[in-house]
Amino acid sequence: MRHLVDRRTPAAQHGFSLFIVLTMLLLSALLALAGARTALLLESVAGNQREHQRAFEAAEAALLDAERDIRQLAYADSTETYVACAGLPKSPCRRAEDGRVFPDRDTGWVTVYMNDGANSCEQGICYFAAPDSVAAASGSEAYRFWSRNPYAREHASYGQFTGAPHAGNPALRNAKYWIEVIDRKNGKYPLYRITAVATGTRSASTAGGTQVELQMAFDPDPVAARMN
Repeated sequence: MRHLVDRRTPAAQHGFSLFIVLTMLLLSALLALAGARTALLLESVAGNQREHQRAFEAAEAALLDAERDIRQLAYADSTETYVACAGLPKSPCRRAEDGRVFPDRDTGWVTVYMNDGANSCEQGICYFAAPDSVAAASGSEAYRFWSRNPYAREHASYGQFTGAPHAGNPALRNAKYWIEVIDRKNGKYPLYRITAVATGTRSASTAGGTQVELQMAFDPDPVAARMN
């Protein structure tokens, strides 16, 4: 009986060792798989953050480009700076028949280059009835107008009227803006509300990409003039 037990004990020990080794290999495989999935997730998160940052920067650049559009500044290749459109022999700046490019009270605000009157957009310049434009509450015509037809199609593209370079940011090629003209009864110039939209390029073909919308108000009246 003692000899039979001695012959079976090593076989039982080898079987138990094999089970431990297989268990450890399975755990190692699961850990490696979990690590790979975590790495892919972190890479995706980092890519989304990078894409959002690019779109955000492009939207900010579109806001500044719209401000230069209003101020009639264009990019000069010779100096790599923005100069007055009037000082360039050839520029992409807006033109108006009577010499006034952006609205003032003398030209009826927007009638110089808009034929459809209130609640319309043309080449990125929009005008709404005063209550709608100022309040822009949900349900009004001006509420998120840039996301609806036909206003969405009537945008101005980044650099279209300033010649601004893309500076290597692919999101700038899709950046666009709308300049909303808000009437001010006691001011010579209107108040401009600029809305800029930029879309990332990383996933644009699947779900529309990462989109950023920014908005700012631009007052063309000099501060010193209002204080006097």
